[in-house]
Amino acid sequence: MNVDMDLQFLQHCENDDLRALCDILLYDNRGKIRYCESLSNSDSYLKCYPNNMKGMWQELACELQKFGGNSILNYMRDGQGPSYERILRDVCKRMHVKDLDRNDSVEDMEHKLLISVSASAINKLSEEDIRPIMDECKMQGFEYTKQGLIAALMALRVINRRLFVIVIQTVMRMTIELLIGRGIAMAGMGIFSRCISVFLDPIGWLLLTGWTVWDLMGPAYRVTIPAVIQIAYMRAKYLSISNSK
Repeated sequence: MNVDMDLQFLQHCENDDLRALCDILLYDNRGKIRYCESLSNSDSYLKCYPNNMKGMWQELACELQKFGGNSILNYMRDGQGPSYERILRDVCKRMHVKDLDRNDSVEDMEHKLLISVSASAINKLSEEDIRPIMDECKMQGFEYTKQGLIAALMALRVINRRLFVIVIQTVMRMTIELLIGRGIAMAGMGIFSRCISVFLDPIGWLLLTGWTVWDLMGPAYRVTIPAVIQIAYMRAKYLSISNSK
């Protein structure tokens, strides 16, 4: 089983983050096992889920790659899907991420994706909602506006990775709390409210930003888009911890 070098870092991620990724690959937005998944009957899943997810990180990587490719082409590649970089670029284009460059690294594209999803959430807030987020994260030197918070995210990606991750988490948590308080219905939370922390994990971000279009898209994108956002978040978190050490 050949694993993409861009996914090797998964072996160092936290158990809960890997479990969230596994649940995205396993379940659809109605909480049903995906028809095309191949994890649930594997030996590694039976041995490792849910408390030893590091023991099946390779299977998670390969499952994502299979969802990211055409079935016929996967067969011609000896069952392997396309590279993670190719899947990521496809997801960024599908999500209309701006300023993509053909020379962007995987990390560059992931950060642009995270900022794009975060910006969608920020734009749903009022200006009065921005100050508590910036105060909680102790962000100084930026205007207390939507544009100021988005600018801070873009700057922190370079100057403070750890705070970048914290701000993304805080934006999503507080935005969801505010929208729930305003009576916004969040359909499809069933399985994810039990398996994934809605206030921190990217699957909640997609529900937050209006991704009912899942139902209008092909089944592969229903998997690859939330899975890639989860991986982007995991890498940012992993790198922030590694750099602090």
